[in-house]
Amino acid sequence: MGQGFIRSAILVGSMVVGSTVQAQTVKLPISEGVWVKTDTQCGAAYMVRVYAAGRFGDVYFYGPNQAMGPANETEVLIKTTPGKNGFTVVNEGPLEVSARPKGQAVVRAVSLSEGVQWSEPMKLCAPNALSPKMRAALLRLRLLPTPKRP
Repeated sequence: MGQGFIRSAILVGSMVVGSTVQAQTVKLPISEGVWVKTDTQCGAAYMVRVYAAGRFGDVYFYGPNQAMGPANETEVLIKTTPGKNGFTVVNEGPLEVSARPKGQAVVRAVSLSEGVQWSEPMKLCAPNALSPKMRAALLRLRLLPTPKRP
């Protein structure tokens, strides 16, 4: 066998391994969608947590009267690991999530040296329950599926 054949075999093998790794989907223990704090009305939310399109994190409006933005602080999901007390560590942290009864969840930030920094109970919002401004922002960021037209 010639070196050309061996190089080709290595190249093809690395392409297969790379595509297999990319094909693996990282999942969180909560439903995909748009999450808000449980004490926030879906239609009034100017800060949401999004789990969609292989990403997790915050999308929010800011400034006077939340007139600026949206800021997209979602991250590509690379990996999850088990955290303490039934939580799942998102990527390398500090965010952790845990599913709760009745379709709710808890999101918290954990410092390795100082422990839990904050913890927020969350509820899932249907896209049509969000404000038109938030829905348009999430569509523009491709974090909501595009509505199908008849």
